Amino acid sequence: MADHFAPHRYVSSALAYVAPGLDPDDLDAELALTPDVLQLLAASISLATGVDIPERDVDALRTVRLIEQYLARNQRDTPHPGG
Repeated sequence: MADHFAPHRYVSSALAYVAPGLDPDDLDAELALTPDVLQLLAASISLATGVDIPERDVDALRTVRLIEQYLARNQRDTPHPGG
């Protein structure tokens, strides 16, 4: 069975790890994260999905919806390590 890439699952999991007080279901809320925590969030998501998120792109990813759209645009056709 083909694995369906589900960006929300990865974003929710990473947010629970780096910023457990934020609601991953509030898709358009500005993520009130310091630059360091935002970088950690991007690294966590990148590690889980296999989607490279260059540092130059991280600052633009300020809402859950923007992160999910970024992942959907940049996903690989190869299997991702997060499964």
